Amino acid sequence: VLLEVSYVEPEYLRPWQKSRQGSCTGTGFVVPDDETGTRRLLTNLHVVQDATDIRVRKHGNSRRWRARVVVKAADVDLAVLQIVSEDEQEVADFWDGVKPVQWGDDNGPPLLQSSVNVVGFPTGGRTICVTEGVVSRIDCRNYRLKTAGAAPGKLLVIQVDSAINPGNSGGPCFDSDGRVVGVAFQGLDGNDAQNVGYIIPTTTALNFLAAIENKDDGTCEYRGVQELPFRWANLQNKSLRKFLNFDGNSGVVVTKVSPLAAKNNEGNFLLKDDVITHIDGRELGEDYTVAMRGDELMNADFLITGKRKGQATRFAVVRDTKTIEITTTLSPLMSNVPRDHDIDCTPEWLVIGGLLFVPLTCPLLSYGTAEGLEASGYLAIYDYMDDELSKFGQDEETEIILLIDILACDTNFGYDFRQRWRKLDTLNGHKLKNMAELHNMYQDACQSIENSAEDGKGNTDFLQFVFRDKSRIVLETKECVASENEVLEQHGIPKSVSPGILEKAAKERAGQK
Repeated sequence: VLLEVSYVEPEYLRPWQKSRQGSCTGTGFVVPDDETGTRRLLTNLHVVQDATDIRVRKHGNSRRWRARVVVKAADVDLAVLQIVSEDEQEVADFWDGVKPVQWGDDNGPPLLQSSVNVVGFPTGGRTICVTEGVVSRIDCRNYRLKTAGAAPGKLLVIQVDSAINPGNSGGPCFDSDGRVVGVAFQGLDGNDAQNVGYIIPTTTALNFLAAIENKDDGTCEYRGVQELPFRWANLQNKSLRKFLNFDGNSGVVVTKVSPLAAKNNEGNFLLKDDVITHIDGRELGEDYTVAMRGDELMNADFLITGKRKGQATRFAVVRDTKTIEITTTLSPLMSNVPRDHDIDCTPEWLVIGGLLFVPLTCPLLSYGTAEGLEASGYLAIYDYMDDELSKFGQDEETEIILLIDILACDTNFGYDFRQRWRKLDTLNGHKLKNMAELHNMYQDACQSIENSAEDGKGNTDFLQFVFRDKSRIVLETKECVASENEVLEQHGIPKSVSPGILEKAAKERAGQK
């Protein structure tokens, strides 16, 4: 089916704003009903991301039906849609004569050089288009582009020599028997190669559909793929192998382990300096590759990220010269930095004396243009942010607070922003946990000024912001209060603090009581 989408993207650099409405087209197809008998469509998430209106047109029919997104899966770039209408007959009309696709073999990707046909509605016309080609490569890649460090792990991807253009995204890719072997999506690596397309394998799509949970309130939930719970380094250096007392010829050494994964496995888990030699019985090369099929070497992440929900993973590990086996069922892990807009984060802000603070999120770095980000000053702490993206999450209440602009006013005159983002460490000597705590401390300082009858300096007469680079900004509290309305009015900001931070701040207050 053809998807006609209107969308409005958020503006994370100016989080109180939204971009102008845009439009795009894509492709979707009917998949088998879920366990409740609900009929559904599958497409790429990037086709319907930030959608305000989705219209669906069947091939050979000029009528449009309205659809809505019911499940989003940013880690695999897939989404499930349903046809919606107050008129049940209108919904029935759409499904009349429509049959779901037949899936191909989910035991692995198609063989190299096998024939495929990509079906969709690419840019350049309004009718269905079929392009023929062959499978040219099987690879293991990161589906995230601008924030690759926050990915749960690499996933299998199939390269075909069929041209996949804008509009093809979300369409089915059929084998010679008419079975779906993947879902088309373009722009994975951002190059301009001709007749090169990428499809999401059937296994990944089926794992996504199987992992969807139908909740009692009628909504659906998808938590994510099984996530890589460790970081590794190769064992090519002989001194490192000697240091670890490891005399083998293959495997990788564990450098970090997710604290949450270790806790979930009650201590029977991987440890730092363990040498992983096999995963699910497959020998790991010293560069973390395994033989997927014959001599096709592949990054070993797919042995974990490609598993169905609930499937166990077996690690063969050398620890202190002894070989042990660890069997565990892995799951999605909490990220150190929120990953996806409208899934685990939305634009938030706090303005104090013209200082614009926001939390570090992946959408902050992925929305908008590269030129816009560079002009905003994010390169000043790019390495720091990239390192934080790759860390394992431990506490969902902790946020990284960034100063991304100074909105000029008399209160902050003399502090030059110089297009340089900064990470906030402390306020008045107190190490901050999150944006809600920053807001509450500022409100306490404002209240203290109002209640104070003294003329001398107190701890809350001034706000001293100290940043990771050891720079400092000192503002007088009463001046921040006095300039607030002026700053908000000049920049069209509805409130000095976003609703999400207000809600969290109120909960923190209640928890303290």
